Amino acid sequence: MRIWTRLVRLLRFRALTGVAAIGLALGLTVPCAASAAGSVRFTVATDDAVRVAPLVQGGTVYLGDSGGLLQALDARTGTLRWRFRAGGAIASAPASDGTRIFFASRDGVLHALDAKTGARVWSLAVGAELGSAHYWDYFLSSPSLHGGTLFIGAGDGRLRAIAAGTGRLLWSHDAGARIRTTPAVGDGRVVFGTQAGHVVALHERDGRPAWDFATEGAGRTFDDRGNDTTSVASAPTIAAGSVFVGGRDGFLYALDLASGRERWRRTHDGSSWILATASDGRRLYVGSGSALIVQAVDPASGEELWRAPTRGAVFASLALGGDAVVYADFSGTLQALDAATGRALWQFPMGGRSLAAPVLADGAVFAASDQGVLYAIEVAGAVRSAADGRRIAFRAGPATAKSFTWFQNGVDLAILEQLRGAGYEAMDTPALSAFLRGYAGGTPPAVVVFTDNRIPAALAVGERSAGTPPIRRFLDAGGKVVLLGPNPLAYLSDPETDELTAIDFAAPRRVFGVPYAEPREVGGYYPSRPTEAGRRAGLRHSRISVSALASDDGVTPLARDEFGRPSLWQRSYGGPPGSGLLQLGFSRSEMPDMAELRAVIEHGVSW
Repeated sequence: MRIWTRLVRLLRFRALTGVAAIGLALGLTVPCAASAAGSVRFTVATDDAVRVAPLVQGGTVYLGDSGGLLQALDARTGTLRWRFRAGGAIASAPASDGTRIFFASRDGVLHALDAKTGARVWSLAVGAELGSAHYWDYFLSSPSLHGGTLFIGAGDGRLRAIAAGTGRLLWSHDAGARIRTTPAVGDGRVVFGTQAGHVVALHERDGRPAWDFATEGAGRTFDDRGNDTTSVASAPTIAAGSVFVGGRDGFLYALDLASGRERWRRTHDGSSWILATASDGRRLYVGSGSALIVQAVDPASGEELWRAPTRGAVFASLALGGDAVVYADFSGTLQALDAATGRALWQFPMGGRSLAAPVLADGAVFAASDQGVLYAIEVAGAVRSAADGRRIAFRAGPATAKSFTWFQNGVDLAILEQLRGAGYEAMDTPALSAFLRGYAGGTPPAVVVFTDNRIPAALAVGERSAGTPPIRRFLDAGGKVVLLGPNPLAYLSDPETDELTAIDFAAPRRVFGVPYAEPREVGGYYPSRPTEAGRRAGLRHSRISVSALASDDGVTPLARDEFGRPSLWQRSYGGPPGSGLLQLGFSRSEMPDMAELRAVIEHGVSW
């Protein structure tokens, strides 16, 4: 079969194959639990795709992008501390010895920068790339730091040992083929893979060869299958005297660290590239390309313990923290699984494919995608109970020809289904009415998203006995209400027929207690830009707004229209952090960016 035909066939069946992102020291378990996702701590947008893991150290996040920019950001706020521009894309995850930051760029330079200032300490250029083929060639080797020495491979086929303090070359080994893997270092060995299909071990002290293992792919060519089934491009994992490494030949190998002897090999389906590996000492975790799974196996035998389906190929390294495995995939989904069972714990849509490994540190998961946005998502140590922090997606129901509706083209249904897929409970009017009336508050607060931007009269009209509408009582009790379009309380409908009967812009002021502008002051569609508070909450895009407030009184503006009025905002009613009324605004006919939507909805709420 011709190569083009094979490629079309691969794409048609979502056979997205690739190489593990090599940003993390694989096999390392960090002391940060990830069992439950909480609020979005902050987001930072770059001008280019982010394809390598950030480094989090000493309260700073070091983030490299494909435009060659390395940024140092405050790990709590995302505030910029310094930036450095390299001469090529940063396709190598940073490493640090505490005082210096090390990474490689596509122009063939290894950089060492001062961690506090970003000033260049030293740099080292490597030789020219071997060959011209760049088939799914997304990553450079990332530096591994061990005992004051940096170990890093390069496209010129050499594995180098470099003094971290001075940049002096200590030794180098010519492997004869490009090295894209991050070296693994342990028990006096430096282990890496080559694009010629070999796994090589050197003596750490002087670079002398210890052993060389040829994978099955070493005997294959591209033309055999119209695909790269030769390269070893994912970082090895060293654990319990073994080297675990996957190949593009479709096999996962366990090799004896001392001798290189094969202990066992396994495959997902005989063809899918084996990508990332990671170990917590009890289980070996494996990522896959076109098999679309993350898997746990017994390190002693390779027997499968569990497998979990993914939405896309998992190129990036797997992060381990607490009792969770966290990964990002080609669909842009950030997912956490229970390490013992593979059960899904939580997920977050970042948008765009993700090749960058997530990092667990400083009480958060730091992750990014091709959209060029870094997300810092708070994590907690235990899975919340069903009674805590309930997340509800409400839809009033099918609209009639006489109903007032905001969304068109089924956008409201699409939002509802996206939120349901993220773990939100779907409720209709009777169910939500009962829930609001019985809500007594809690930490974290319950959140209700009105996905079709319609608030039925049963929720908005004061009851005879209390006089306070259920939706306002819910807010006063510490709940959170999210509106996705123009304020729906102004549009009054008959509770029996759902027919629009009146427009009363005083009603939302009475119920919510916010200074809505008079209709004659806000009519029309106006460009609206996020404020600094809005950007911290996750808003990344300007949009066209439809209504605004007359003033900032009592609210936190998240975006302003061209007249300076708050067009997107949040108001607190004295409840726990993140609670209150959140007024957003999205296009009537186009699906919103769900990563942005989720970030703003969940900002400040620790679930």
